[in-house]
Amino acid sequence: MDSQHHQPLLHSLELKHKQPNLNFLSLLLTKMLNFMRDITTAIAAAACILSVAAAPAAASNSAPTPPNVSISNIIYGGTGCPQNSAYVLLSSDKQSFTAYFSRFFAYLNTGNDDIKDSRKFCQFNLAVNSPPGWQFTIVQTSFSGYAALGSGVTATHTSTNYFTGSTDDQTYSVSFAGPAYREFTIGSTSVVGDGEWSPCGTQALLNIKSELLLSGTGSGAIVASKESGELTRIFALQWRNC
Repeated sequence: MDSQHHQPLLHSLELKHKQPNLNFLSLLLTKMLNFMRDITTAIAAAACILSVAAAPAAASNSAPTPPNVSISNIIYGGTGCPQNSAYVLLSSDKQSFTAYFSRFFAYLNTGNDDIKDSRKFCQFNLAVNSPPGWQFTIVQTSFSGYAALGSGVTATHTSTNYFTGSTDDQTYSVSFAGPAYREFTIGSTSVVGDGEWSPCGTQALLNIKSELLLSGTGSGAIVASKESGELTRIFALQWRNC
């Protein structure tokens, strides 16, 4: 509500200060409570919409999942993930895993000659362990954080995933431009069946490279989510018997 809407109410309160009109004050209080209720409802609805839009696709109840899946031998390095700044968690339903970064930030200031912070990357290597006779493919990925991009600045996230010993890979690149000052979630969905499948066996060695680049004229930054304090990457998996 802008100041034009507030002003008549303030004037009415000033005129009635010496001899309060209880009926008027009661009506005013009721209107204020109704207004606050409407605002609260609108905020809750918007939050619900944002949560649904940002959430990864839920796994189907009929989707096959092997028992005793685990992730091990996690090794990472790069300008966006120095030592002790990242970790990986497997979801309880074994349908996805999430990489968390506390230092994967990029900055751009065209007035500064030092532009090394405008490009950051992180290389992940990990083992996905499952019982014999199962394999998986990555069907969806997402990247979440906070963007503070001025006009003329573009952020680009590039991801490449491949299995050790394979000559094939999955690569995608997503860009968005300023001005933008908000939480974001960007990602890509592979067509089921077209993605590369892990070797059929008990352990698949997966390699993931993420790159974050800020370009253009002006100033901007990609930093951690204000809510979690981290940037996150979610990888949704599809399993099948082999």
